[in-house]
Order: sequence, then structure tokens, then C-alpha cells
Amino acid sequence: MTRHPRSTRPESGTAPAFHATSAGRPAGPRELLIRDAADREIGRIEFRLCRACGTGHVDSVTVAPSWQGQGLAREALHRILPDDLALTWTTSRQTGQGRAFFAAVTEETGIDFPAGRPGCVHLREPG
Repeated sequence: MTRHPRSTRPESGTAPAFHATSAGRPAGPRELLIRDAADREIGRIEFRLCRACGTGHVDSVTVAPSWQGQGLAREALHRILPDDLALTWTTSRQTGQGRAFFAAVTEETGIDFPAGRPGCVHLREPG
């Protein structure tokens, strides 16, 4: 079940914080949470990485409506891209808004994020 961030209004002068969770196993699910100054969740990226196979998969990207349009999802996605390894990425099925987001990120980074099944068997295993 996907949990949706609470819809909170941005407070002027406060920058959101990003908090990563680690996977319980090498290719297990991970999250990068985005929290406001009151420590409320306002967004998240759920993803998996398999360094052995050189693949990554984005399961979901969510940002509370009142926080959208501020580059938070873009910044979160940049934070999950490993500096030390070029990965081949896939994403879950994309909405129209998701397709536009991933097209913009692809143009910015040169990394394709096509919708489709994860590229390695390790990422297809249940979390």
C-alpha cells in the first residue's frame, strides 16, 4: 500500500530535509523521504538499486500538492543517483505528469528512465 504524504503548506524561509532509508538486503527497497521543518512527511521516492547488475528502479515519486513545483522531486531523484556507478534505470508505470517529470530529468541528466519491468532479477524479488 502506498502512503501519501500529508498535504501541508510550505512555510516561508524553511527548507525541506531529505532522509534516506537503507535497504535490508543489497537490492531491497529503499526510500528517500522529504520532510518539512515540523518533521512532517511531504514527499518520498521509493526505489531499488542493484550494484551487482548495474540497474536501478524507481517505484514511486510523491510530493504533497502544496509543495509541488518547487523542484523537490527533482532534487530527491538526483540524491538517489549513485556518484560512483552508472546505472540503467527503469520506473514503474508512469502517469502523464510522471512522463513529463522523467522526460525533464532525462534531458537534464542524460539518463533515461523508461517505464517498465526492473532490469535485473534481484530487483524483481519481493521486498
